[in-house]
Amino acid sequence: MKNPAGITDGQMVFFEDPAVDKLLGMVLALAGEIYVQRDRIRVLEHLLTENGTLPAGAAESYPVPDAAAGEWRAERDAFFDRILTPLAADYLGPEATHRAADARRRAAGS
Repeated sequence: MKNPAGITDGQMVFFEDPAVDKLLGMVLALAGEIYVQRDRIRVLEHLLTENGTLPAGAAESYPVPDAAAGEWRAERDAFFDRILTPLAADYLGPEATHRAADARRRAAGS
């Protein structure tokens, strides 16, 4: 049962299942890390633009080279497979993320 005060052993309690509270903590920690990365990228882009190294919007308008497109897509798919496999395996079966990745590859024509 949830602590009525919402605090136990110095830790905030939001859910009855402690695993969910730990997961929430992990998500919030990752969100903080992502914000720091976004902030640093924003500063670097500003410096590169300010110093004339890159024009404004260069990253957004960068065309992925054909030679790299397949590799970048495969890296993206592998990244999402690693993240989603534990969840998908529990709810959709152990091969669900592999089937989804195969469908993405067929749709992309690679």
